[in-house]
This record gives sequence, structure tokens and C-alpha cells, in this order.
Amino acid sequence: MHNPFSFYWNKNWTFQIVHMEGGIYIEAKGLGVLIRRPLLATESPLAAADNLVYVEDKNRRSLLNSWKSKK
Repeated sequence: MHNPFSFYWNKNWTFQIVHMEGGIYIEAKGLGVLIRRPLLATESPLAAADNLVYVEDKNRRSLLNSWKSKK
């Protein structure tokens, strides 16, 4: 089954809802990484995808700032 969706503001990522290991997961692919986390029953897929990319972006910025401060 092919079910990717994307956001107009986030062109570097594609998202997919995956059923595996007895659960439903939201999966994001982009910028050379694959991120997956469980989709909660109270979350909409769009909110879960948005949060997933936000957390990854925050981690990347933190690593970049850490690297810059060591120079």
C-alpha cells in the first residue's frame, strides 16, 4: 500500500502511516534520515507528522549550535 503525504511548507519530507509490529506508526523520510514513532489514538496524522519533523529540526539545530560553539 502506498500512502505518502506531505506538507506544502515542508518539501524535504515525505510521511507515511505504517502498520507494523502490532501498532500504527507515523514515518518521516527526508534529509537523509528515516524517523518513526507510534501514532497515538488521540493524535491526528497531520499533527503527529508536524511534531515529528519539529522535534527532528530542533535536534539538528541543537547539534549545529553545539558544533559552532566548539570552534
